[in-house]
Amino acid sequence: MFNTYEFSFAGESSLMYGLMVYDFGGTSQSNVGFGNSASIVETRLNNRIQPVHFGVNYHSNPLEFKLVFGADRALDRYELENISFWLTGHQEYQWLSIDQPDLERVQFRCLITSLTPLTHGWLPVAFEATIRCDCPYAYGFPFEKSYQIKDVTRLLFRNESSMREYLKPVISFKPNHGITELKIVNKNDNNRIFSLSGLSSNMDIVIDNNNGIIQETNYGYNLYDGFNLNFFRLVHGDNILEVTGDGVLTISGRFLYNVAG
Repeated sequence: MFNTYEFSFAGESSLMYGLMVYDFGGTSQSNVGFGNSASIVETRLNNRIQPVHFGVNYHSNPLEFKLVFGADRALDRYELENISFWLTGHQEYQWLSIDQPDLERVQFRCLITSLTPLTHGWLPVAFEATIRCDCPYAYGFPFEKSYQIKDVTRLLFRNESSMREYLKPVISFKPNHGITELKIVNKNDNNRIFSLSGLSSNMDIVIDNNNGIIQETNYGYNLYDGFNLNFFRLVHGDNILEVTGDGVLTISGRFLYNVAG
């Protein structure tokens, strides 16, 4: 055994069960390509050489890989039962962190779809788990950045994700007295405008741009009538944002990283 690493799943550390990630008897983490494999959407016709191209889908298949981990001794049946209960049977995706130097900045939102004991001398000492993620990417740890907005404020927000697709974070806004509108122009996204009107100073507004949900959390006001139908999004790298309003704007979420399993 060599290169042992701690991992955590569903809020519990592997050290609680005496387990570490390692290579075992030639069985180790599988070499898996990046999760965002291309699925080209196009139609080929008899009367033309080039296809009718509609685009490329990078989200058809989520990231999936094998993880091998075990103890430094044989495990009894009670320990096997407890480990299986910890890792399998979940109905919702759980967070997986692996304390490996090149994976310390990311987490996987995943389920363990199979768990196979590995034996040495007929005694179980390790496991091979199949990890299936919710998307082709790993997640960074949560970020939250707040800005004091006054009149027209220019901000630079850097999207550190290593994917080409748009990042759609959560934004929240607490307007000051007399403010009725929030407008954000992303200069790096062809001047795309997100705007929300009909606001007042007693509101606490949260916009989940990934799921398309706008909420006023204090009184439950319906704000969709004042929305221009452009949810906020960030391109890869620098985003110069021109924000019109007065109050506190917060951008939060997780960056997405294209890593191999």
